[in-house]
Amino acid sequence: MAEIITVGEKGQIVIPKRMRENFKIDKGTKLLVSEDRGRITIKPMKLDERHLLMLLSETSLKKTWQNPYDERWDDVL
Repeated sequence: MAEIITVGEKGQIVIPKRMRENFKIDKGTKLLVSEDRGRITIKPMKLDERHLLMLLSETSLKKTWQNPYDERWDDVL
């Protein structure tokens, strides 16, 4: 399923009603927005705040973790 939506003046988007119903996205639902290889992904989250922060940290460090030349992580991994 694909939809064309428009970004508003403040950078806001509206998730189409059919998708909100399909993914059970209601008012207050946490969404994880991430970027990878030129794509933006939005996923509904059913996790508490600690788990959400860990996922955000993992997403932001993903490029560093996948860099075989980064020796700073050798002692940690």
